[in-house]
Amino acid sequence: MIKSGSPDCSIDRTFISTFYFPHKVTKANQIARISRNPIYLTREYKQMIDSRQVKNQSELSRKLGISRVRICQIISLLKLDSLIIKELEKFGDPLKSKIITERILRPYVNKSYQEQPDLLNFLKKLLKYNKG
Repeated sequence: MIKSGSPDCSIDRTFISTFYFPHKVTKANQIARISRNPIYLTREYKQMIDSRQVKNQSELSRKLGISRVRICQIISLLKLDSLIIKELEKFGDPLKSKIITERILRPYVNKSYQEQPDLLNFLKKLLKYNKG
C-alpha cells in the first residue's frame, strides 16, 4: 500500500490517495497456438482457390486477414521438389511444435532441384529424431 498526499495537513486542499496493488499478477488467458504443417496449409489455400471458394490470392488474403504477399509465399512452397513435399507430409498436421515453418522452407523454393537434396537430408534426419 502506498499513501500520498499533501505534506502539510493544514492546507485547505489536502488530499489523500491510497493505492492497492495485488500481490500476485494474473495473466490473461493465452490462446494455444497450433503449429500447422506448411505443406498442408499450402494445399489447403490452393484448394480454396481451385475450388472457387475464393477468386484469387487477394480475396483469400482478405478472407483470412493476412497479407497477399504472405499467401503468395506460402503457396510458392508447391514449387519444391516432390520428394521434399512427401517428406514434409510425413510430419503430419498439425505439428507437435514449430519443427518446420514456411520461413525455413522458403529459401529452397528458388533453388534448383540439384541444390534441394540438402533440405531433403535435413528433413529425413529431423523425422528420425522426431520419431525416436
